[in-house]
Amino acid sequence: MNPTYRALIAGCLLASLTTLAPAAFAADPVKPQDNAAPTPEPALHEIGASPAAAPVPPAAPAASVAPAAPAAPSASAAPVEPTAAPTVKAFIRNDFEDDQNNRVSISGATYVGPKETVEGNAVAIMGPVTVDGTVNGNSVSILGSHTINGTVHGNAVVVVGIMRLGPNAKVDGNVVAVAGRVIKEPGAIVGGNTVQQATGVDIGENSEASSWWHHGLRLGRPLAFGPHLHFLWLFNFCLIALYAVLALLFPGGIKKCSDTLAQRPGITFLTGFLVVLGLPVLFILLCVTIVGIPVALVVLPLGVLASVVFGKAAVYAFVGQAIGGKQMHPSLAVLLGSVVALVLYLIPFLGLALWMLVAFVGFSCALTALFTSSKPPQAPVPPSAAPPAAVPPMVVPLAAVPLAAPAPGSASALAPQEASMAAPQPPAAEAVPPVVAASAAKVSEAALPKAGFWLRMVALLIDVVLIGIFTRMTGFFLPVLAIYGAVLWKLRGSTIGGIIFSLKVVRVDGQQMEWVTVVVRALACFLSMFCIGLGFIWIGVDAEKQGWHDKIAGTVVVRLPKGISLV
Repeated sequence: MNPTYRALIAGCLLASLTTLAPAAFAADPVKPQDNAAPTPEPALHEIGASPAAAPVPPAAPAASVAPAAPAAPSASAAPVEPTAAPTVKAFIRNDFEDDQNNRVSISGATYVGPKETVEGNAVAIMGPVTVDGTVNGNSVSILGSHTINGTVHGNAVVVVGIMRLGPNAKVDGNVVAVAGRVIKEPGAIVGGNTVQQATGVDIGENSEASSWWHHGLRLGRPLAFGPHLHFLWLFNFCLIALYAVLALLFPGGIKKCSDTLAQRPGITFLTGFLVVLGLPVLFILLCVTIVGIPVALVVLPLGVLASVVFGKAAVYAFVGQAIGGKQMHPSLAVLLGSVVALVLYLIPFLGLALWMLVAFVGFSCALTALFTSSKPPQAPVPPSAAPPAAVPPMVVPLAAVPLAAPAPGSASALAPQEASMAAPQPPAAEAVPPVVAASAAKVSEAALPKAGFWLRMVALLIDVVLIGIFTRMTGFFLPVLAIYGAVLWKLRGSTIGGIIFSLKVVRVDGQQMEWVTVVVRALACFLSMFCIGLGFIWIGVDAEKQGWHDKIAGTVVVRLPKGISLV
């Protein structure tokens, strides 16, 4: 095929693929002669350019064409639309442009100045968007305010926030507010529709929600000091007053929840965990039955809220009595525990984790106390308190009874063996049953002096160093440490660090350590560690010197007397 024809066909195919058919057919359709110059093939960067920029064929080949042919180009050039090329150019720019043309900020502000132009989109997540210049794309803000006093050629969207359109605002597309509001001042122009789905809260830069986010939640704490946060503190003080009133009106219920948390921590955590997993299933089942929809939408949420509130009051009372003593009134203990909790809530990252933990523990202990019998269990009678044995009848020796002297050789004469049997015998010492003796030995082992915080931490540090050297601090460090501790607790009652300081892990009830107990204690150590070590710090403030893992597993660490070896 002639190179001229090849070039012409390639140009037509390229033009049709780029939807520039009118501009392609504007060329001369007459076949050039064999000696005509080849038609130059348009470059890729020239696609979408204006018709005036297209290459013009030389005049010499046109002169060699038949007289009737020159009329064809003038007729075909008339229907060319000059607006087709800019449309394609805009399409290519919006879809294939670089990400550098967008202006995006996360947990910050996005600002477009009066003389600035953003070719792409202006987006802010958890932050405000302010457009005083021009945005050729869309302007979107999520969890933040949105202020437009410039030009947005696309759509303006706000999710959970306030959309403010100033007097110089011009939005060519739609204005959408999801869970928010649209405030439009006179002079603002909206080319599309204004959609406002629900009225939300104002989380602008000077709002309460924005201040709470920037000074509190973003730093991982539910409470903070900052502007516009007086309402938050007032709300928490009202909650503390409600907790104190509950403790004043229902001291028995508060005490029962506190005792449940102290005596049965493992069952309490397990109950809360199972209930949290089962609540969504219960909600769905109630909704499926149609009749239970009011219960699912009203009774169930109110029940959960009441359990959380009452349980948090019990947790605060437990903390207050741990500091001020058991004799403190529950209402005063609630106030003391609430003050301590408020101080801890201000600590970054620890505060939010502790707030969630208190809510979960309060919910768990309230449910556990609700479904637990209120009758206190009978305490076992110690061996020393057993009823005294029946007193045997008194045997009076025959020597004390005046009898006539028997005749020699008579049958009434007593044999030496009978006389010895008739003589009173001293009472023999009561033999202690072996079962009672063994249980007494176990209880006495649990009653040994408790190991303190610093001694246990030094022993733990020795174990950590040994396992760290063995595993080279790889990803297997924590699992190996847990297995190491569980196995040695079961076999020897202590780890290597505990053996050095004569420490032993025993059960509070004096029973033998079982595999279930040591496994539960090893897993509970992760809970004590992941909560910023608060479970281990609890050893220093607890009266029984028990950490969270000790309370969950029902164990205690004691110090053995000198001379007793664990090896």
